[in-house]
Amino acid sequence: MIGSAPFGRTRLNAWGIAMVATVACGTSARAGCTDLLERFNAALAARAVTEAKAIEAEVARDAVCGARLVEVQRRRAALQLMLAQPLLGGSAPAGEAEHLLLEADAPDVLWQAAKALGDLRFSQHRYADAAAAFERALEIIRNPGKTPRPPEGAIIGEIFDRTTQSRLLAASDTHRLRPPTYVTAAKDDRDGAPAGSLSEDIRGFRPVVVPLPIQFETASVVLSPIGDKAARELLAALQHQKPLRITLVGHTDERGSDAFNLRLSEGRVQAVKKFLQEQGLGTPITVIAKGKSEPLRLTNASEFSQEEIWALNRRVEWRRD
Repeated sequence: MIGSAPFGRTRLNAWGIAMVATVACGTSARAGCTDLLERFNAALAARAVTEAKAIEAEVARDAVCGARLVEVQRRRAALQLMLAQPLLGGSAPAGEAEHLLLEADAPDVLWQAAKALGDLRFSQHRYADAAAAFERALEIIRNPGKTPRPPEGAIIGEIFDRTTQSRLLAASDTHRLRPPTYVTAAKDDRDGAPAGSLSEDIRGFRPVVVPLPIQFETASVVLSPIGDKAARELLAALQHQKPLRITLVGHTDERGSDAFNLRLSEGRVQAVKKFLQEQGLGTPITVIAKGKSEPLRLTNASEFSQEEIWALNRRVEWRRD
């Protein structure tokens, strides 16, 4: 059994996934909807994923129950996530857990599913896929209709850090088998503005330091093609959010002398400032060059190769007041 709490109330299992047992139907709903939801609840209790998905499709087509579709999708996704969890890192075929996570994440309604898929992709060094999954997790959290009760700010902060790390690593050239990839931030459903990791506020969590995947040609202050995309996305976010002032901070990795890296970080952050101003941004911009003096703080540096750590340290940060 998954549990007995009514829908809308949550409880946490050992790995922190909010689980709810039933989807209740309002008293004004038709008997057909009541029957659908009762059958769906029975399928969940039996852990019958295929049957639950079939009933979910019926719910989507029902004029009354269709209003409960997101709730139904969240419950089915939570079941698949629960079933996938013991398979991760165990002796079971990895494909089975991956399939469950992909299906749990597909409706874009459960942030835990998007995060779990992002964690899996991150462990596989598939950083572009990880970044996309983490961006989805942040946007699902931002949406009260999909996440009525958001996670604690510390958890949102962990997802944010993983998102920005994944974007930086996807954009770098550290992986010989995969070309550098620019992963865009998630979009706001209402106006299409850059959101996700570029959001001003994520349900009470306010990103103050935002590492950006702005890349440059090797040992140069010239924006790479990926760097140009990142700078343009930053421009769009700034135009939408309209901050009173902007602070950009340039960092390098540890290779080379202090003086060389300070000059390099100064030139690179100045190049971003110049780009923004040439695109018509009139907001006052302060630039700070740090060289190699402030490497990115990592909770567990052992999970990264030396090349990946260098890639994470080569960054431009947007710092909000």
